Amino acid sequence: MPTDLPPESTPLKRVIGVTSLGLNAVNLTIAAGIFGLPAIIAGILGAQGILAYLVCALLFGLVGLCFAEAGSRVGRAGGLYAYATVPFGPIVGGIAGTLLWTASGSVADAAIVNLLVDTLAAAIPALGAPWVRVVFILSLFTLVALINIRGVSHGVRLSVALTITKIAPLALLVIVGVFFIDPAKLAWIGTPPLHSVGQAAVVLFYAFIGVEAALNMSGEVIRPSRTVPRGILLGLTIIAGLYMGLQLVAQGTLGAALPLSKAPLVDTANVVFGAWGGRLIVLAVAISASGCLAADMLSSPRVLHAFAEQRQLPHFLARVHPRFGTPAMAIATYAAVCATFAMTGTFKQLLIMSSSGTLVLYLICCLGVLKLRAQHVAIDNSPFTIPFGPIVPATACLIIVWMLSTLSFKEIWWTLAFISVVGIAYAAHEYRRGPA
Repeated sequence: MPTDLPPESTPLKRVIGVTSLGLNAVNLTIAAGIFGLPAIIAGILGAQGILAYLVCALLFGLVGLCFAEAGSRVGRAGGLYAYATVPFGPIVGGIAGTLLWTASGSVADAAIVNLLVDTLAAAIPALGAPWVRVVFILSLFTLVALINIRGVSHGVRLSVALTITKIAPLALLVIVGVFFIDPAKLAWIGTPPLHSVGQAAVVLFYAFIGVEAALNMSGEVIRPSRTVPRGILLGLTIIAGLYMGLQLVAQGTLGAALPLSKAPLVDTANVVFGAWGGRLIVLAVAISASGCLAADMLSSPRVLHAFAEQRQLPHFLARVHPRFGTPAMAIATYAAVCATFAMTGTFKQLLIMSSSGTLVLYLICCLGVLKLRAQHVAIDNSPFTIPFGPIVPATACLIIVWMLSTLSFKEIWWTLAFISVVGIAYAAHEYRRGPA
């Protein structure tokens, strides 16, 4: 018996096929993080860094299937927030929603801006001065926030315009860079410890965040039970292939210098193309980072706005601009949180915070799939069901727990403390509100 919203409540035209869904997942996932990650991965695993990419590709393949099934069973708006709230209730849903706008949102944006400043400082040394860095960060977030406050159409146009050209330079670097690889720089010396592979995978996980956002269009997908899993698989194949190609080219051209680079793909492009290639990648970083910020500033503040409307956050965040009709207070507050994180953390610190919190969010959603099945929640009588029973969700959960276990004690403690504080806050909120 279906227990969720019927499909008639969202009468959208189903026109999105496998290719469209897969390419949209690519567009939403490939962001500025990959411009800096090859150096960090090489610092942990050296020439064996490719192993971390294989772990993340496997995990996201399994998690993508879990998202596909949850999306076919839960018809409510909210994405992963809804996938957690329906099976587990408002307290766990509140934790998931908070992780969605913090770990996957504001902290991820702060990491992107840190990478952008580091990359630009390599070309414009004046940006390396602390006070210039602060002014740049505040100015960037203020500008993007003001554009989005002025109206949704302005934010959409900015987001689209800044993401059109972000993939081409990376593909070009891989295709041409293959001919500059020195095989000796890719030679493996022994086998890395499993713990180190897990540490690198947690860091790299940051670059894969975003695949699930493509499922926001699931109401417009042709035959979701067939198209969603195939589209997600197509997108992940392109993403993993491009990422692994970039790591191999960077390692094969820079070798021992790769872990020391603050702008690894810029340095790689300098080797492959010369000075103009490095400038091209700097421009690509700026475009990609700005595009990610524009897209996230368009969507994430709506989560704060929705929480405030439900009295789960201060009600002033629900205020709408009288002229532009946008959640102005939520946008301004979200931008301020992003800027604060960006000014107080480094790229690596922030991406680990983002990855660990998002891993917990994905763990909740994968466990939620098992409960949705047990509760027989479905939009209609034919939801997409992952084959092999509970094996896929359970395997995804085990990989996530293993990756989290490789974090330092301090990182684990802060992650658990944050989740506990959020959980207690929502439990207190539900207690005060009383039964519905």
